[in-house]
Amino acid sequence: MRKLFLLVALAILSLHVMAQKIYDPVLDPDVRVKALEKQEVWEGAAYMWYPGQLAAYRQQWLREQSQARCMDVGYVGKFNPMQEVTWFKVELNVKESTPLEYAAAGSKKVEVTDNGKAFTGQLDKGKHQLIFKVTTEKQLPALLIKSGNMQHSASDVQCSIDNQSWLPVETDARYNQPAVSPNTRINEVAVINPKSIIPVKNLQGADYNWFASNIDLQLSRHGAVIYDFWYDEVGTIVVEVSGKGKLHFTVGESVEEVMNEDTKKFEQRPIEDVELTGQKQTITLPERALRYVKIAASEPATIHAVRFEAMMWPVQEMLMTFESSDQALNDLFNAGVATLHTSMHDFNLDGIKRDFLPWSMDAIASMLGMNLLMGDRQVGRNDISIALMPPSPQQSDWGIVDYPLHALIGLKQDYLRYGDLSTYKMYKDRIDQQMDFYMQVQDENGFIHAAKPSSGFIPGWSRDNGPDDYGVACYPQIMLYQNFRIAAYFCQLLRDNAKAKIYTNKANQLEKNIIEHFWSTEKKAFVNGYREDGSIDERISHHAQYWAVLAGLYPERLYDYLYETVIPSIPRYKDNISYEKGYEALAYIKAGRTKEFMQLLDEVWGDWLRQGYTRFPENFMVNSDVTRQLMFYGRSYGLSLCHGANGAPPVVLAAYGIFGFSQNDAKPNEYSLTPNLLHLDWAKGRIPVKEGFIYITLNKNGECEVEIPAGCQVTVNYGGKTQVLKKV
Repeated sequence: MRKLFLLVALAILSLHVMAQKIYDPVLDPDVRVKALEKQEVWEGAAYMWYPGQLAAYRQQWLREQSQARCMDVGYVGKFNPMQEVTWFKVELNVKESTPLEYAAAGSKKVEVTDNGKAFTGQLDKGKHQLIFKVTTEKQLPALLIKSGNMQHSASDVQCSIDNQSWLPVETDARYNQPAVSPNTRINEVAVINPKSIIPVKNLQGADYNWFASNIDLQLSRHGAVIYDFWYDEVGTIVVEVSGKGKLHFTVGESVEEVMNEDTKKFEQRPIEDVELTGQKQTITLPERALRYVKIAASEPATIHAVRFEAMMWPVQEMLMTFESSDQALNDLFNAGVATLHTSMHDFNLDGIKRDFLPWSMDAIASMLGMNLLMGDRQVGRNDISIALMPPSPQQSDWGIVDYPLHALIGLKQDYLRYGDLSTYKMYKDRIDQQMDFYMQVQDENGFIHAAKPSSGFIPGWSRDNGPDDYGVACYPQIMLYQNFRIAAYFCQLLRDNAKAKIYTNKANQLEKNIIEHFWSTEKKAFVNGYREDGSIDERISHHAQYWAVLAGLYPERLYDYLYETVIPSIPRYKDNISYEKGYEALAYIKAGRTKEFMQLLDEVWGDWLRQGYTRFPENFMVNSDVTRQLMFYGRSYGLSLCHGANGAPPVVLAAYGIFGFSQNDAKPNEYSLTPNLLHLDWAKGRIPVKEGFIYITLNKNGECEVEIPAGCQVTVNYGGKTQVLKKV
């Protein structure tokens, strides 16, 4: 009878789920977002730090948080080390005497000199060279400067970690309060009430409101209830309760998880029982990733209210918008938005439940969507910094061999999206050192090898067809080819023609040898590569194919064969999907196969939504039963049901596929729109560009309205017409 009752409850819940269409709590009018507390603001000033050091400290902080919360945490590779001393240098030409204030929050010691002498706090008329030596203990050295009647910017300041080599500072306008340094967590709190409840056992009365959040809910002895907050987020549960005995809590991302009491199967540490006082009391649980909480009482208790205080990365509004005549497609886009936002915490993170850590491949793949939606350049810079190898890299620094290859791909995203070279210049030393390292480890063909003790090549988790971890896989050689092309691109922008020529020659050598060694004329595809023992792995997997399309190495004349014969013949291609699909979406669209990618999204991502989930998980096994779908690493609930990189593909489809957006690498202020409405009657939205927004309205009869910002040119190809829009 109890089983039947639970099935009825789940059926009612599923009807409620089908009616709910909002996926991001910040966009939900029923969700209250607590504003960040404002302190004194220094207008026109912001904290500054050595490039990559915010990422290093935040990465360590997340690692500590993860180890405190998660049961199984493993982190492969060496990363940019934290520094506790930074020098800041600023040269000023003062026209009249003025005071200068500074803050170095969390510092142990600050030493300041003015033209080589101890600084008095007052700047007299004339030229000054100020040097600040900021020393901390286990905190980021950061400096905030304000001068009384003189304006200056971070571009006037340089920084160093050895007082010899100087770089432009890294800064973020949000850190403009002396009391709120970059060492301070800046998350907002979204107060989420339960969307529904699922009775489990011994609830008194039958006239309660299933979906109300502030009603008294009576639990009898050994009673239990599940609260569904709909939104899968990281935060704390707050319970107002009265009674005696103990309350037992189980949290998770699925009903199956919270119904299980075997703590050995949990990915997050179990929550200790709470002894009730007999009086009304408020209980705040430790921070966890969750959508559901099960509350069980040992003795009769009354739950007066339950709320979920989710920690959300501050986003004022979503920059890119998309809406169409197909609600299912809108749901895919909105769930992608929510998945990316939920996964943003200083970085674009991996799964929020299992490890809550940034991994370079996942982070850079997430940037494909994040740059369009949130436009948070500092988050992107943090991603790029942890993707780069540490300074002066050695082979012993390699963790996952192909992961640092994503860094330059992210750097080019950053440049095209935001329109300046500041990020590249900040990280230029590390970029040069990484490229030098690659040239040192290349073999006679220009290939890089994966060998122990590294973790080898790990393209993603959909690897039923290889390639192997060790040896010479094809796809990372294509990525290395792209890295040399991108490095040459930046050198040309900086007019370093000599270095650009070196990188171009390296790319040309790789192009020739990749085709010679890995292209199969018979199969019309790139094979996996060489195994560790030197034998050829002639299997075909999708990784080398999509990287080859993106890099321009796959013959365009064979695109039809690739998508009609090669891809469909890959075993289990749609049964085991993982997080490289943002890149693969771009390849589908580049090859003119937007319709096919839309079908893939519907079959895989759409299936996840039709099952009642509100975020996209780390790995998809759509033809498996629920038990298998929730497993990962052989653990029953090892799968994180919110994984940022898998939020990117629906956004990529909307921007680059349906709107047909593209940008000219050689002339970054020139854009194109070649829309593809597919089956849609209409679509509308906007795409953020460095100059502002491009607004688009389309319908199937060929009508197209486009509004563009000043300072760019947009070529529109739609309905058999080409129109060039230019706004000075």
